[in-house]
Amino acid sequence: MVTGQKLIVYWLAAIIAVVVAFPADSDSPSLRHRYFLVVWGYQEVGNPPRESHSFLTVYRGDDLAKGRVAPATISWFPADRGVRVIGTERGRNFSLPQTLAIAYQGRKQVATWGPYEIPLAFYQRVLARINLLESGRINYSALSLRPGSMNCIEAAGDITNQPFHPLMSWGHRGSRAIVRHLSPFFKDGGRINRAVARMVLRKGANAR
Repeated sequence: MVTGQKLIVYWLAAIIAVVVAFPADSDSPSLRHRYFLVVWGYQEVGNPPRESHSFLTVYRGDDLAKGRVAPATISWFPADRGVRVIGTERGRNFSLPQTLAIAYQGRKQVATWGPYEIPLAFYQRVLARINLLESGRINYSALSLRPGSMNCIEAAGDITNQPFHPLMSWGHRGSRAIVRHLSPFFKDGGRINRAVARMVLRKGANAR
């Protein structure tokens, strides 16, 4: 994890610079009892699979209404962060600040999609996936060939009742596959609340 606030602040400026263009506004006077999701991705130049990652965060509007940014995060890595293409290993779900610190230290290209408003039931699905990942019952596998194992794209994307087929995609392309798969759950036609975007993209990495 980054040890100083300066690194986080510097990296957040870079994140904001690569935020994917938002659709039209859907600002609302109240955030209470609402829920939001952001899909993230990073990659290196050339997008080698071992140096790419897809992850997502969800937020409670009740927290945001109070000025509190508290992302619940799905960011599934090998426990030692050493991605191996072959084999299965113990996994670990990292926080958003930890994940962005990894991206910063590796000078990755970071992109975001959202925030999209989602229903409570889908927010609860994400929390259930986080609980599963943190239970120790799931391993990490880059190819996800063995039962009881997932890669980062499946961990973040395969949380609906519909089959998820990201095919051979990783990095930003893998994150876009997640967005496409989850899009039926986005409210208001997938429009973005810009006030929420400013809050979660600028402050999110400082949350613990």
